[in-house]
Parts: sequence; C-alpha cells; structure tokens
Amino acid sequence: MQTLINVGVAQMQTAANPTVLRTILGSCIGICIYDRVKKTGGMAHILLPNGSGSEKPEKYADTAIPLLINNLIKAGCKKENLSAKISGGASMFKFNPNISLAQIGEKNIEMTIKLLEENHIPIMAADVGGNAGRVIDFYLEDGRLKVRAGGKEKMYYKI
Repeated sequence: MQTLINVGVAQMQTAANPTVLRTILGSCIGICIYDRVKKTGGMAHILLPNGSGSEKPEKYADTAIPLLINNLIKAGCKKENLSAKISGGASMFKFNPNISLAQIGEKNIEMTIKLLEENHIPIMAADVGGNAGRVIDFYLEDGRLKVRAGGKEKMYYKI
C-alpha cells in the first residue's frame, strides 16, 4: 500500500518506497531527487530562486537544493546514485514584461538547473515553463514522475 505525502509551498519531504510525494505548482518548482539503488527520494517545493540567510531554507532554490541533497545522504543515499526530475516554473501572471514578478518561473527554472549541475546531479526529465499550473506525483518505487497540466497527463520514467 502506497503512502501519499502532500508537499506544500516552501516545504520539503524525503521518504522511501512505497511512498508517493505530491505537490501543486504554478511558478514554483518541484524538484524530485531519487536514489535509484536505495529507492529513496525527496521533493522540495521551491517558491523563489534565492534567499540565502533566510530562516526558511526550503523556500529558496539556493538553500533548498543543498538541504534536500544532504537530507537524502543522511538517509543513506549515495550522491553518485542520485538523479533529478523538475517541474513547474510556469508564467502564471500577465504582467508588463519589465516587471520582475513576470519572470519568477523562468528564474526558478534557471537557478534549479544551475544548482543541480553544480552538485553533479543529472536532470533526467524537465516539464517546465508554459503558462499552466501542474500537479506532480513522484513515485519512490521506481522514480517515475507523473505530471498533470491543462487536462493532460505525462509520465517520465527515466532514472
């Protein structure tokens, strides 16, 4: 029997098989990191690209990604077995393009990719951008990611 854990905005969870981690995304990014050997993974729901020094590190890509990686290593995962899937980063608001809030999704995507590359964690799938919100389910039994957006559903299997 699978356990479903909902991950809210600016939250993070790590768990093992047979858990499913779920979140709802707009301009936020859902980062799913998986250890294919241990069948353990984690999800961070990132609101903004950076905020170092904040009292809420799960809220920002620059602090949440290293924290998620460290939490997985503490749970017995090996960094060389980790891979990532990312989703979200939509442009949810119609603004004058000069207003920085309009690019928050894009900035979240850029920072997430940069940090995963710096940590040598390969991105196996990315369902990002556009202007539709998403619901994602991350299955820790096999690392697959289900993305529902705009009335359609996609599955990403590569680990």
